[in-house]
Amino acid sequence: MTELLPRGVPSQWDNDNNHTSAEHNLLGFNFTTWNEDVMLAALMAPAPRGEGLQLLVTANVDHIVRLTKDAEFREAYRSSWKAVVDGMPVLLYAKLRGAPIPGRISGSDLFPKMLDRLSPDRHRLLFVCPDEDTAIKLNERVRTLGFTDHLSITAPMGFEKNEAFGTWLTTLARKQQTTHLFLGLGAPKSEKWMAQHRHELPDCYGLAFGAALQFYAGTKHRAPRIISKVGLEFLWRAASEPKRLAKRYFVSSWPFLLAVARDLKGKPIAGIEDPVVVAQEIEKKRAS
Repeated sequence: MTELLPRGVPSQWDNDNNHTSAEHNLLGFNFTTWNEDVMLAALMAPAPRGEGLQLLVTANVDHIVRLTKDAEFREAYRSSWKAVVDGMPVLLYAKLRGAPIPGRISGSDLFPKMLDRLSPDRHRLLFVCPDEDTAIKLNERVRTLGFTDHLSITAPMGFEKNEAFGTWLTTLARKQQTTHLFLGLGAPKSEKWMAQHRHELPDCYGLAFGAALQFYAGTKHRAPRIISKVGLEFLWRAASEPKRLAKRYFVSSWPFLLAVARDLKGKPIAGIEDPVVVAQEIEKKRAS
């Protein structure tokens, strides 16, 4: 029997990275125009063969601000399998530009829906958690879904610079034959680590879902659904963790407006500091 997938989703025999017709350029990066249902269906299919980890990035205001300053993070975005819009301000700007992006796809929403659809018989999950309590409780909850071959571990502080841990984790993923690697260790560390180790990992999906793992495990409380739906979850999180998040949301986020202004003028959000943009400009001049 043939399994029918939502329109635009590559089948399990044609799941590659060449579906550029379903992407739209915004702020200098290509964002998928798939809706959440299409994305979920795609993530159930096997990852492209022979290409290592396929990174999904979820753009919010904090990501855009960091992308203006961090060349390695920009490269992780450019080499990603798919990029989706997560933050409400990013979505509002997309709508302003007429981008055919149907709505937000947040990691916190996608994570529980993925777990409901993933199959213990076909999928092997590896969770990298920020603390032991989350790892234990997440492991217990995932077991109730019928999974027995999944792994739930913690990462040491400074994991992104720890070569021994990196070697151990990539070896563990290959041995497990991981199909979905979930990192709940924060941005941009998670995205950069997965992009850096992409070819050392098995063919799988890489998902940097941050606090979503803690929300699901119950070690951190998410905002009420109505607050999340209207895009005000950042207020809830800032109130819940003021020392860690207040500055991010209310002080460090202002460069997002500068990035928008530059994009509206057709300029790269990172300015002349972006070596990729410089190379493109040189190529244009040579061609003219």
